Amino acid sequence: MSLMSPLEFANHIDRQPGWITQLKDAGRLVMEGDKIDVEASLQRIEDTANPSFQVHADRHELDREEKRHISHSPINRSEISSLAYKRSITKGLIEEETLKKAQIERKKLEGELLLYKDIESTATDGATVVCNRIESMFYALAPQFAIEKDEQKILAVMLDYWESIRGELNIKLNKMADF
Repeated sequence: MSLMSPLEFANHIDRQPGWITQLKDAGRLVMEGDKIDVEASLQRIEDTANPSFQVHADRHELDREEKRHISHSPINRSEISSLAYKRSITKGLIEEETLKKAQIERKKLEGELLLYKDIESTATDGATVVCNRIESMFYALAPQFAIEKDEQKILAVMLDYWESIRGELNIKLNKMADF
């Protein structure tokens, strides 16, 4: 014995929830609390079916088959209800979003994608080091400049200091590449 909610049962037998409510009100469903006993209810529905309604039932089944066929082809709003159209659009958006997430995960695993949160601290640390070293450059080099009169030697000292800054930045950037 399997139990389902009315909505699950409606989806299971490919009917509208309103029809399930009508069956419940007519006493044509076997209920266990607020759940529907699937097998027993299907048997009761079949046993209590009115043969004169079979023509209508066949027509409705044909309509449902057409809707299933339409759902596999491009959407034509005039052929399906507004609710079904909204559901199909929502389902498509969810599938698209799931695909995007899977692609991002694949790129992360293959090392093609670095997430901001993974490199934020390293990038911030590298930028801080560079800014601090540039700001302190004048104080660090001023004593050397005070004694030195040769312009070429001053330039060489500045270039050495700049190269040390670049070296530290390179170390920080290489850390980011290791993520």
